[in-house]
Amino acid sequence: MKIIDHVRTNFSNTKKLNDTFVGTPPFPMIVLDNFLPTELALELEKECNTIPDHHWTEFTRRGSSMKECINMNVAPVAESFVNQFHSQQFMKWLTELTGIKDLIPDPYLIGAGYSKIKTGSSLKIHTDFNWNDSMKVHRMLSFIIYLNSDWKEEWGGHLQFNDFQNKNVIQRVPPLFNRAVLWRHHKKGFHGFPDPLTCPENITRNAFRLFFYVSNAEYDSKDLPHRSLYWFDEETGEPYDIPTEK
Repeated sequence: MKIIDHVRTNFSNTKKLNDTFVGTPPFPMIVLDNFLPTELALELEKECNTIPDHHWTEFTRRGSSMKECINMNVAPVAESFVNQFHSQQFMKWLTELTGIKDLIPDPYLIGAGYSKIKTGSSLKIHTDFNWNDSMKVHRMLSFIIYLNSDWKEEWGGHLQFNDFQNKNVIQRVPPLFNRAVLWRHHKKGFHGFPDPLTCPENITRNAFRLFFYVSNAEYDSKDLPHRSLYWFDEETGEPYDIPTEK
């Protein structure tokens, strides 16, 4: 079964989902359990745990520590997953759920992909980057799915969302297996998990992340938008159009 078929079957009431999304503080967000077919989620988890170390990069900032992998050449399961999530069908479903039009996926996976965090590490409260310079687009949505089939809540790692003053906790989402979290970008979207993980040494907090964008690009005023041009003026050396008769 294609992923989008599973999603549309199990999360078909996008009007109700949208009500939840827009009505959840501190900014639009939603938690979707059992999001992927279980077999696929298990395959992603296995792949995350078996990709060789030299394909991972270490992310560290202000006490945070995380390994990331965006090399889909060594992650065929994730590559198929990403391709389906970047498809026209999924983008339509995502638009229905969020109410956000003209969403753009990121084939380069800037800041996205697999992540794993070991015991004793944390992800300090932060706000996300707002601009994808490779594509020149503005960040609009963040999506994360957890890939820890044996995770225990007492080990921590709950995704924490704070208020706009970064003083009070508004939401705490445990990183349970096959749980997806989707939220709208906000310049004061403080989140993370500040307390170190207490899981065993042989277990990591695994996830896969995708980000979606919008553009405010405008056309070149010296090259106005037009449909395909089937006529050519040999004198001027310019292609041109003939308006369709009504």
